[in-house]
Amino acid sequence: MKKLLFFATVLPGFAQEPITRIACGSCYKPERDNGIFRAIAADKPKAFLFMGDNIYADTDDPKIMKEKYRQLKVQPDYAALAKTVPIIPIWDDHDYGLNDAGREYKMKEESAQLFFEAFNFPKHHEAKKTPGVYHSRIVGPNGKRVQFIMLDTRFFRSPLKKIKEGKRKVYQIEKGPDATILGKVQWKWLEAQLRKAAELRFIVSSIQIINTEHRFEKWSNIPQERTKLLKLLKDSSPGPTIILSGDRHLAEVCRIRANGKENLPFDLYEMTCSGMTHAGAPNDPSHLRVPGTYSREVNYGLIDINWGEKKPKVTLSVKTPKDGKNTLSITSLDFNKYPTLK
Repeated sequence: MKKLLFFATVLPGFAQEPITRIACGSCYKPERDNGIFRAIAADKPKAFLFMGDNIYADTDDPKIMKEKYRQLKVQPDYAALAKTVPIIPIWDDHDYGLNDAGREYKMKEESAQLFFEAFNFPKHHEAKKTPGVYHSRIVGPNGKRVQFIMLDTRFFRSPLKKIKEGKRKVYQIEKGPDATILGKVQWKWLEAQLRKAAELRFIVSSIQIINTEHRFEKWSNIPQERTKLLKLLKDSSPGPTIILSGDRHLAEVCRIRANGKENLPFDLYEMTCSGMTHAGAPNDPSHLRVPGTYSREVNYGLIDINWGEKKPKVTLSVKTPKDGKNTLSITSLDFNKYPTLK
């Protein structure tokens, strides 16, 4: 069988041509396939961001995990997409190997190797030189460079504890000095990535960063890590930056407004797209959600980039492969209206 194309695999002209359309999605089960990769291919993206729960392994047996990846790779629509579109992956808990797991997962090293193999990371890829699977890539010509920063929110994350709150269990807030999501080495790496020149950046986190109000996994379970990330974005002045996430089995766009409680000098947006084959999470309230962007339909994201002006204009669309109304929400961002930071 022809090998799948990973993002580091060079397609003709890919690194040099301006990126104008990107697709993204998370939470996929081949046995529940609904034609979503066929729908994505029809939208003709230049790249596809696979944002976690790319398989559902949940195992401590490497053979089972390897078989799950094999089932993904032979799924016809996915295989067809991967022949022509670079796949840019990161993992979440179910492809990491254990529901809601962090650094305590015993098979994490073996899982990382299987991840690299499944997505054809080259032998000497930078991601293989350090623990975890985080990686980054910049593509496009000068003046139209796009950076993809793929964060590993599993390998280093401190264990979480559940406590009872009324009739349900929620995660206890972890504020200890050693509590972390990214770990020290990945934090240093992220700081270095944000210093690299790019006209548009996408930070991909498998779990939500902006939304703080639901009871599931999120960056605010370890609030000092969320605060640290927002401060880093403020201090590093990275230019136009958008967060992408999965995990939740719903779609929404959240926003932190400029000069508000978080003291950011710019609006910060996060588009969550989940899941590709199974969704339906309840509409938990969120004061940070952009009105009209919530959906519990199966979904994927489409990002259109207009390079016509000094700064890019970006359109975030949430789509469904279902018949009928296939565009669930549209959010337009004009970075020409954002302040120029030094």
